[in-house]
Amino acid sequence: MKHLSFTKIVVTLFVVVLLFSAGLDVYGQHNNIDYKQWSRIAISTVKKEYPAAQLTDYKYVGRAEVTAEEAKDIFNIVVKEGNESFNVKAEVFFNPKDGKLITVQLERVAS
Repeated sequence: MKHLSFTKIVVTLFVVVLLFSAGLDVYGQHNNIDYKQWSRIAISTVKKEYPAAQLTDYKYVGRAEVTAEEAKDIFNIVVKEGNESFNVKAEVFFNPKDGKLITVQLERVAS
C-alpha cells in the first residue's frame, strides 16, 4: 500500500512539473514580444484608414512565423462607418528578434 501511495505522489509531481514547464515555455514564447503593442499599432492604422468610422470590437487572432526574421500578429477589427459595419483584418509584421515593426497590412473582409 505504501508503495502505491509513493508511486502516485511521484507521478503527480512529475505531471505537475511537466505542466508547469510547458506553461512557462508557451508563456515565454507568446510574450517574447507582447502582442498588445502590436494591437495598438493595428488599431491606430485602421483609424487612419477609416477616420470617420468607429471601431466597435477587436479580436487577437494569433501569431504566425513568416520567416526567421519576420513574424506577424493578426487582428480582426469591427468597423462601423455610417450605417455599415464590416470587418478589417489587420496583420502587423515585425522582426521577432529585435521587436522592430516592418509593416502593417489591412484587408477589408466580408462580415
